[in-house]
Amino acid sequence: MNSEATIYVEPFVAMNTRTLTYCRSGISAVTGSAAGILGLTGYTGFVFYLVTAFISSGIIWALMTDFKPELYFKKSRDVWIEGVFGGLFSYVLFWTLMYGIVHVYE
Repeated sequence: MNSEATIYVEPFVAMNTRTLTYCRSGISAVTGSAAGILGLTGYTGFVFYLVTAFISSGIIWALMTDFKPELYFKKSRDVWIEGVFGGLFSYVLFWTLMYGIVHVYE
């Protein structure tokens, strides 16, 4: 067991979590638009979301935290799971919107 205690500054952790949520919402809107334009339907659309959420989490983990998420969040897994479910709502909104706009006359 590590005897050193990690000290977190709560406003900074909250700001990092908020920033992560904003990034995930933006990425979800863009990927939802892409799924709608591509004409994905059913389970393929949700699989597309899971794949893009995993890829975007990896990019955030690598670029934003420099492979050390434990320095920015209380738990290092927060980079992978924080805001994924909330981003799903943005994804579905833009997915259905763009699908309806692009594929309305098919």
